[in-house]
Amino acid sequence: MTQGEIRAEGKQRLEELRTRMRERGLDALLIFSQRRGHVAYVSGYIPNYHTNSAVVILPVDAAPVLLIRFGFDLPRARALSWFEDIRTADPSHPGGFLQQCFQTAVRMKLGNGRIGLVAGDETVDEMGLSLIRSLEQELPHARVQHVTEIVTRMRMSKRPTEVQRLRRATELAEHGAVAVKESLVPGNEDFEAMGAAAFAAIRGGADRCDAFISTRPDRLALPPLHHQFEQGSPVNIELTVLCEGYWVQICRSYALGGVSPTQRRLFQACSEGYQSAANLARPGKPIADLARAAAEPLSKSGFPGCVQYGLGHGVGLDIPEPYDLDLGCRELVVDNMILVVHVGAWASDRQAAAFVGGPILIQSQGVTHLHQPQLEMIEV
Repeated sequence: MTQGEIRAEGKQRLEELRTRMRERGLDALLIFSQRRGHVAYVSGYIPNYHTNSAVVILPVDAAPVLLIRFGFDLPRARALSWFEDIRTADPSHPGGFLQQCFQTAVRMKLGNGRIGLVAGDETVDEMGLSLIRSLEQELPHARVQHVTEIVTRMRMSKRPTEVQRLRRATELAEHGAVAVKESLVPGNEDFEAMGAAAFAAIRGGADRCDAFISTRPDRLALPPLHHQFEQGSPVNIELTVLCEGYWVQICRSYALGGVSPTQRRLFQACSEGYQSAANLARPGKPIADLARAAAEPLSKSGFPGCVQYGLGHGVGLDIPEPYDLDLGCRELVVDNMILVVHVGAWASDRQAAAFVGGPILIQSQGVTHLHQPQLEMIEV
């Protein structure tokens, strides 16, 4: 995947966005990001650092502008973005970053236009008070609509370069899972397993690797807490890997010693739930149907109410992305959607726990498992 291919695809995204803007009668989009990936999707620039943010001004018939908060990040923005016009905030400006952004929109003759605002999504609402106040102050005559769905619905259908990046991130997560297995020695701590996974993934090219880990059935999967591995106890882990701006998750279940009949039955129910949801997944299918397919094997196997986490979610520039695999979700699967399906159950009263799943690419011709689905408990 060359930089030229990435930039060409980015420009295609802009043209598709403009088509959708014309359908809605919009003169421009104002796209704000701090913790969510809308600016990254539209411009290629990924705001990082905990206090960073960025704004894209996308007129329907003129060149877009990317405004970033920190001047020192300009070289990185130019390397990542396919935008020609990238500007930085003036730290001495009394009105702050957002006021400067909206004043730029006025200078671009958008002060009286119909403007679509994109900020946050159903997972994280980024419509902060400072954003709203600056918008009202600097663009009092604009007709502003909240149109985040224009971008989020585009983002759900992954493009070829996105699929390629997610494949790579998944490969690195698999490297981390191998390293976890090698660290599962009674007496070792969960932090050692997390460190081994992170080292393996980052050495291979990942930007970040996080872990939720459970060392016993009476301990849910959480960030490491200095718990030691115990002989005869199942270990379950969820690895979350970031590579080139894209996130994935995979789940793995291990057994330190023999696998009890109850543990095996619970694992098989989780595995069957994962496979059932994946087999059902096609564009146009209700998300709720996938959630039901994932959950039913657990109830039928005698483990009702043991699912302690969600059954899955979208994945990509953000984690999670729409939509959650939930029985109450009314949305439909879209073509080229990537979902992480993860089925996890903790039956502490029966000394059994399992966590199964990973990312799948859903297309009309079928489902592609981006990871290596776990079919049996991994005995160490």
